[in-house]
Amino acid sequence: MNAASEEDVVVFSFSGHGSHDHRIAAYDTALSDLTRTSVGMDELAAAFKATKAKAVLCILDCCFSGGAPAKVLENSPVPRDATFPFEGLVGEGRVLLAASTIDQPAYEIPGTRHGILTKALLDLFMAADGPLDVLGTLSEVMRTVQAEAARLGVTQTPVLFGSVTGGLLIPKLTPGRLFYEAFPERKQIVITADINDLSQLGFPKPVVEKWRSRYPQGLNRLQLEAVNRYGITHGESLLVVAPTSAGKTFIGELSAAKAITDGRKAVFLLPYKALVNEKFDQFAELYGEKLGMRVIRCSGDYNDDVGLFVKGKYDLALLTYEMFLQIVVANPVTLTRIGLIVVDEAQFITDPTRGINVELLLTFVLAAADKGIAPQIIALSAVIGDANSFHLWLRANLLMQTERPVPLVEGVIDRTGVFQFIDENSNEQTEQLIPPYEIQVRRDKPSAQDLIVPLVRRLVASDEKVIVFRNARGPAQGCANYLANDLGLPPVSDALSQLPDGDRSSASHSLRESLRGGTAFHNSNLTREEKVIVERAFRDPKSPLRVLAATTTVAAGINTPASTVILAENEFIGEDGRPFTVAEYKNMAGRAGRLGFNEKGKSIIYAETPTERYLLFNKYVRGNLERLQSSFDPRNINTWLVRLLAQTGRIPRAEVSNLLVNTYAGYLEARRDSRWRERMKAQIDALVTRMISLDLIEVAGDSISLSLLGRACGQSSLSFESAMRLIEIVKGLPPHIVTATNLMGLMQGLPAEEMGYTPLAKGTRESVRTNQAIDRFGPDIVRLLQRYAQDQSEFYGRCKRAAVLFDWVAGVSTEKIEGDFTTNAFSGRVEYGDIRRFADSTRYHLQSASNILAVLLLGANPQKGLEQMITQLEVGLPSSALGLMDLPVPLTRGEYMKLSSAGIMKPEEVWSKTDIELQSLLGKTRAD
Repeated sequence: MNAASEEDVVVFSFSGHGSHDHRIAAYDTALSDLTRTSVGMDELAAAFKATKAKAVLCILDCCFSGGAPAKVLENSPVPRDATFPFEGLVGEGRVLLAASTIDQPAYEIPGTRHGILTKALLDLFMAADGPLDVLGTLSEVMRTVQAEAARLGVTQTPVLFGSVTGGLLIPKLTPGRLFYEAFPERKQIVITADINDLSQLGFPKPVVEKWRSRYPQGLNRLQLEAVNRYGITHGESLLVVAPTSAGKTFIGELSAAKAITDGRKAVFLLPYKALVNEKFDQFAELYGEKLGMRVIRCSGDYNDDVGLFVKGKYDLALLTYEMFLQIVVANPVTLTRIGLIVVDEAQFITDPTRGINVELLLTFVLAAADKGIAPQIIALSAVIGDANSFHLWLRANLLMQTERPVPLVEGVIDRTGVFQFIDENSNEQTEQLIPPYEIQVRRDKPSAQDLIVPLVRRLVASDEKVIVFRNARGPAQGCANYLANDLGLPPVSDALSQLPDGDRSSASHSLRESLRGGTAFHNSNLTREEKVIVERAFRDPKSPLRVLAATTTVAAGINTPASTVILAENEFIGEDGRPFTVAEYKNMAGRAGRLGFNEKGKSIIYAETPTERYLLFNKYVRGNLERLQSSFDPRNINTWLVRLLAQTGRIPRAEVSNLLVNTYAGYLEARRDSRWRERMKAQIDALVTRMISLDLIEVAGDSISLSLLGRACGQSSLSFESAMRLIEIVKGLPPHIVTATNLMGLMQGLPAEEMGYTPLAKGTRESVRTNQAIDRFGPDIVRLLQRYAQDQSEFYGRCKRAAVLFDWVAGVSTEKIEGDFTTNAFSGRVEYGDIRRFADSTRYHLQSASNILAVLLLGANPQKGLEQMITQLEVGLPSSALGLMDLPVPLTRGEYMKLSSAGIMKPEEVWSKTDIELQSLLGKTRAD
């Protein structure tokens, strides 16, 4: 150091525990040329003052106490009676960064071998793309240190002394010799884009060969960065933020395959049941059938592999967020068996409805680090504007890429046919894409249809595949139908021949009309079998299906690549009617131009007028992506608290507020305000007092824990207030009323936010639903549905849902249910998607309710009947036909109903039929 020139910047990093008369270890894990040594404080002070370097940064990630009183430093925040061993060290050109104040300890992050300050600085230095202004970024470091300390339930406040005129630049740091001496496990082989190189990292040869055939172009830049720079194959956690088709999913696959190769179990978490099923089919074929891995799934279906997951009898498991949270909280031991968790579509943590489940499952996983359980986390996110410290909360590295592997042209078109866009070279342009004479009013008044028809006709004529996004089911079906009528495309015969017969919904008939005209739609009105047929046809480059009208679920990872996407609206239809966010728009636009399918993509937003075109262009095409946020809502803090308490055992009452700090929301608040935890204590203590009065919490001395009833509520999918309402209703029921069927009906009395939207006609036309519900459940149950209803309309909605579900589980045909409960074609219309949604939400919450009822009702709990009802809600069959579910070949609801109608209720009765008899019921293909 004494040899340093006046232009040098010298950095010291110290850690350990000592005082002015102790010797501490001096070392640096980022720079390669520093010598690890042991120095005394007096020696350090002399060297610090003697160096000729222009700027010196000394980092003290250790605690200092005791010793003789030190002279107070100029402009120092240290109290005048403090002891400090560095008299006169700071000033111009001399900067000292201490991990904590003189009266605070300095802490380590469990499982990292780093002090909190050291880890924050290393993350900052090593993530930089170039020279870093240390002083300019220290506020970020200090916020991180405060937030990490809050997660540990302690307070640690970094202190900065001194100054440097013009800033203090640190070059981009890369691991060097001393780094690899300290962390030999981080030294790894650097591979090229050639997938064969993965064999050097220990991947089995059969796996590499399969990947080579799937990805002949090799690894892309994003995947190479994940492997070479961020060490995903060496157990490093990583948050990957990149556009659609950038190759994020394969990063998860690489991590999972390496974990399994190393003897660790891997878990994929996905937002939708449809995505779990799609990935399961892919992974089961590739990794299961061909490579011998045990692949299972848990998505909430009757045939889930929950038992295998709990027992650890798998290599690779795929689950929805909700199923994973439900299982691991109820069976914490399952987490000890998991070596890797891949969270796909991690941006769902911001979702107002489901974000709580993503955040709580990640909180549970991260909190397990205190017990020495720390699975690797790979979080995959669609494009966002700012990670907002999400990766720091995950204790993961951050890999962010905004470039798409396939160029995308984005723009807005108005009713005059003028297209304002940004081309693949980022140049803004305007062109007359559709001649005005082709834009004709096609209905009784102007609509988006007038432009969509000539636009899609032009695109299809250029051999493009097109997705038209509509914001609701009805417009999506209508769009597919009018395009089928107007475009004159050849029929999609293969898809038509594969569609299941029997129990057709109105949407099933509509889909057939569309396919006969060369188009299709994709929304919740289709059965799973119908959706799969549409998706496969649209993916098949040889298929004549060139046009797909779809709701936004297609944008959430389902593999339906197109060359052009059209957004015919720019807002959701629902209770909030909110506009799309920029991130949601980008995710839909990302369906265009998928790698391996198209050389270039195009996204077109529809606008009514030139003025609206200008506004939408600036908002969405030119707009900035929103930063990632927690979905935490202070109004629902009671739900968060009871669910967090369900993740732990007995806890000191004074430490309950720490549970909230451990969430992503708490982490962000602690970064913003180090006293946030203290300010929350009064509110949390009041909630704890209320829960004690409701017999949800038991007190033992200074500690508390959830009672059996409280734990059932905390482990449930219900909000706190919904669970309280259910308890109040059930407590007063006479035993003979407590049946599975009646409980299914009573669940419709939960708040609307739990059960979802119910299509209702205005006025009193829905009043018939009261008698329909009484006919099915009796007046006592229907009377209970009146409780807490804000108005008659809400009560009618509850009756409507209950009656629909009664018929659904009785095996009434979909067409009849739609007809009986549709008020008219324009309002109050019930379709298959509504029936399915009613059944799924009731089934989901009924499982939670059954655990609460087990505590409340003791011997009167109809547990077995509830389990059977949950299956009935999924498949829509009467209890007498459930034996057919044991057939080794899964059938559609319509096929089960045909067998049931013929008096066939068990598998052995199926096998006893002749081929001719089976063919008469199911058709030749299915009978065979």
